[in-house]
Amino acid sequence: MDPIVPNAFESPDVLNLLFHPRPGLPVQEEEETTFDLFYAAGDGERLAMRFHLKEREAPTLLFFHGNGEVASDYEDIAGHYLACGFNFVIGEFRGYGLSHGTPGVSHLLDDARTGFLFLEAWLKSNGWTGPLAVMGRSLGSAPALEIAHAFPQRVGALIIESGFARFKELLFTLGLPRHMSLPKETHGPNNLGKMTHWRGPLLIIHATDDEIIPFSEGEDLFQASASEEKHFLKIEEAGHNDLFYIGFQAYLNALANMAQQLKQTR
Repeated sequence: MDPIVPNAFESPDVLNLLFHPRPGLPVQEEEETTFDLFYAAGDGERLAMRFHLKEREAPTLLFFHGNGEVASDYEDIAGHYLACGFNFVIGEFRGYGLSHGTPGVSHLLDDARTGFLFLEAWLKSNGWTGPLAVMGRSLGSAPALEIAHAFPQRVGALIIESGFARFKELLFTLGLPRHMSLPKETHGPNNLGKMTHWRGPLLIIHATDDEIIPFSEGEDLFQASASEEKHFLKIEEAGHNDLFYIGFQAYLNALANMAQQLKQTR
């Protein structure tokens, strides 16, 4: 695979379209099972994770948010992920929420690998013994797929919600002029290429009326995987940002089924 190198994907024109960092709130009442933890990126920058824990033997879901979201946006719905049978941990991008630094495409991928290793070690050392799954929503599909590609034997399942297959098409949709010269997909997240190597349990969730990342992108990710345990959840008459609410029960059922599958294959 071609290395991720500094290129036009890291230009201000791209980064200003792709990332919309904003501060977040720390947990209001820190408890034994709801708290924030911090860890160092490869270059020493401070990054944050928001933990919502419930059962030590349950699978843990490492979740990556969308480009305009932070961990505290999920306070009201975190309980739904717990009710599905997961411990729920949100990894925040650089510059987002409680994480420091300036976001970038290469940081998005490098930090994801570092965060996964931090979480894996923390869970093990603190007696949380369930398998570890990874989920990414929208832009978060890139770090989720990076982890699945880097650590395929250590990721119990992969879940992609409203994910993109082609990075350049996403940038054009967000407003980048189509005449702008861009590198090959392999110099960016390369979601579609990485998905061809994923053979573990897979759940793709996508809305039919997604106005930012077309439904066909989710279909292409699904078809690219050679997994024999894959499921596609189509949310009818929903868009990019109301998928969870319109497809609420089907969405939660699909997550609960994945959590149950992970428990049975331990």
